[in-house]
Amino acid sequence: MNGKLVAIILTVIFAVSVASAFFIPKETHEFFYIENVDVKVDKIGDDIVNLTFIVKIHRSDVLKNATLNLKVYDLKTGVLLEEKSVPVPEEGCRFINISMPFEKDRDYRVKVVLEKDGRSSQFTLNLRNLETLIPKDRELKVVLRDVDFKVLTTEDDRVNVLIRFYFDSFKDYDVRFHLKAVQNESNVLADEKWIDATLRSGKTQIVETNISVVEDYNYLIKLEAWRSGYMVKVWKAVLNLAPTKKVPLSVKEEEVKFEVEKFAEKYGGVKIPSETPPPIPLGVASERGVYKTPGFEALILIFAGGVAICLKRLGRL
Repeated sequence: MNGKLVAIILTVIFAVSVASAFFIPKETHEFFYIENVDVKVDKIGDDIVNLTFIVKIHRSDVLKNATLNLKVYDLKTGVLLEEKSVPVPEEGCRFINISMPFEKDRDYRVKVVLEKDGRSSQFTLNLRNLETLIPKDRELKVVLRDVDFKVLTTEDDRVNVLIRFYFDSFKDYDVRFHLKAVQNESNVLADEKWIDATLRSGKTQIVETNISVVEDYNYLIKLEAWRSGYMVKVWKAVLNLAPTKKVPLSVKEEEVKFEVEKFAEKYGGVKIPSETPPPIPLGVASERGVYKTPGFEALILIFAGGVAICLKRLGRL
């Protein structure tokens, strides 16, 4: 008896569940809103970067004829720069992608708007510092660990110095380095070298070269890293050859004697005289003519006349 009762109950439950599948009303109300927006970098160029906005929406399955708009504004001025629209698929799509190119020399405010028949949902985000996105061929992930200076030879008033750089590289790179020795007090370029090097990942590597500079001066050593025709990184160090002072990177000394003729001779330029000729006095003749002060003769005549009048009056007394 109990077994028959259980079978009847199970049969009734099954019948009700099957019937309910046919008689439950389908969703008829349309609703939608934007849950989130992610930004993905597609391609990085010299001055343009292509970005894809991945828009996640919450919506009803019956949503039709809705539109997703992407509006791009200049972040500083608020001017509308670009606008793009795509239809929202009707098959219950939850993610919609919109791609657009951006110039890297400005910042943006991006407004994503999902709308239909006057109703809308929006999401706003700002894009800054796009210029920091660089192409793969200009990427350089290296760390400068140390710098050594070694005096090799001295001749007359010049010093030959070996400069050695120690690099740790995270990838393999072909790099062209530009080394510059800049006299600290004057900013004069004293010497420079170009070095082609291949940096390998997984070990510390040495890049070295020699420079020739005037002794008894301090120098700022700059090492520029170039890839694909672009300068991508710069490192700085100080070479102190002055015997009585050291110049930190952040300190600028004043009133230091600078003999510029020593630097001019290095590059074969015109030798600068060690002393400047004294100025020519007024009224003294030179090879170019006579230098006179305008009106000086008239002043002498007036002064002489005044003296004569005074003497005449004194004689009467």
